[in-house]
Amino acid sequence: MTTCLNNKMDDTCLKPILKLDETVINRIAAGEIIQRPANALKEMIENSLDAKASNIQITVKEGGLKLLQIQDNGHGIREEDLPIVCQRFTTSKLKQFSDLQTISTYGFRGEALSSISHIAHVSITTRTANSRCAFQVLYSDSKPKGPPKPCAGNQGTTILVQMTKYEGNFGE
Repeated sequence: MTTCLNNKMDDTCLKPILKLDETVINRIAAGEIIQRPANALKEMIENSLDAKASNIQITVKEGGLKLLQIQDNGHGIREEDLPIVCQRFTTSKLKQFSDLQTISTYGFRGEALSSISHIAHVSITTRTANSRCAFQVLYSDSKPKGPPKPCAGNQGTTILVQMTKYEGNFGE
């Protein structure tokens, strides 16, 4: 790397333009969307409300810097949707740009869970009304760590966010 010791205006002091690594891009996006644990919690509450939950339970440890958990009795997430639920721009709320004209939900971009999964360990346990059992998936960097595993659970969704993946706070 060239170090410019004077304020010359020639090409020797120009830095090349580089494409950022995907990990860096995702961590930056996470910092923009999830600046504080309260923002992450807000996004998850909006998901619960959009799922028509009538009961939402929230657990927070150390002000959300170590753990956030939200449990609802909403409609749940279909098993076949679990592999992509934490990927960027995945949503059940719109299919095309024109759908924005009639959107009636709190969240719709499909970014919150993806961003959270890039700065924390995320576990989703969910059951729909027609499912015989619940399913659980663990996520890291917006990807499932394995296939959905059948488990016991009530209708609705529980999202557990553990801040053990990176030292520090949300968005750092």
